[in-house]
Amino acid sequence: MESLKKLIPHSIKKAGIGKQVEAASVVSAAEQALLGFFGPDSQRDVRPLYFKNRTLTVSCRSSTFAQEIKLNEAKILEKINDMAGERAVERIRYLL
Repeated sequence: MESLKKLIPHSIKKAGIGKQVEAASVVSAAEQALLGFFGPDSQRDVRPLYFKNRTLTVSCRSSTFAQEIKLNEAKILEKINDMAGERAVERIRYLL
């Protein structure tokens, strides 16, 4: 009997949904990283939307949050990549 640890990656690869699973994992890690970085009050003002081509797109309700993310981008990226378990995200894109 094989363990789930071996079966899940094989099943993901077989189903061809590896990129979607990675994107969901990165967005989830970004939610946690931003929550930890800005605190619980920021959830209505900053929200990770999607991940594509190594770029995380984030919705910002105000330019203030966009500036804060830009100033701390390296730290935020490091935290997201640590949580995602790889060097998945290379940059953050902001939507106001």
